[in-house]
Amino acid sequence: MSHTMKDAEILAHFDGRGRAEFLLGGFEGRHSDKITAIAYELGYDLQATEMPSKSTIRLIFVRNDSPTARQRAQQTHGRLRAGGPLLQVWAAPAAQPGATTPVTAIDMASKRRGLAAYEANGVKGFAVFVALLSLGCFIVAWVQRDTPGTALAMVMLGIPLAVTAALIPRWTKRWYEKNRRLVDLYDQQRAGQVGPPPPPPAPGPTDQRPGEWDGQ
Repeated sequence: MSHTMKDAEILAHFDGRGRAEFLLGGFEGRHSDKITAIAYELGYDLQATEMPSKSTIRLIFVRNDSPTARQRAQQTHGRLRAGGPLLQVWAAPAAQPGATTPVTAIDMASKRRGLAAYEANGVKGFAVFVALLSLGCFIVAWVQRDTPGTALAMVMLGIPLAVTAALIPRWTKRWYEKNRRLVDLYDQQRAGQVGPPPPPPAPGPTDQRPGEWDGQ
């Protein structure tokens, strides 16, 4: 793979075969989300992400033969034949009611990979790692108790690490639930099961006269 991987190079891997692999090294890893987004549009699911070495990543995709995935692939091929874009931009619901924010297919692919990693591995290991770092700080503080400056610095470092370790499961669960809903909504809209989010309502007339203050 070249460092400037083009769409045609990626598309060639998703030609209907049952399995497609990409071995990305160095700067090529930045293409992983784009490859995942294109795979989804062409009816392939990310089966595994492997790291054969510290500098390489392997993405393994399998063809999804469900009617929804096949229909999505046909729509994508039809869009390309008509001269349309390979990857589209989706109007996702924003925090403000009735508003939307643009989300690219690559954004959704990044979220999809993060959700898969969470579902496969959870965050227990990372939380334990941070907790051990915190414990190490307190141990060093106790050992260096005769050196007040060092001991205090270790305690001041250990406390936020301990708090972070305790909150990591809650934070990541909220992140997972929020992005799971977003990805599911995107999938439903992409499959034509739901319509796009409605546009914000146009401002209507009010009874308040120009220049009149309502006193609130």
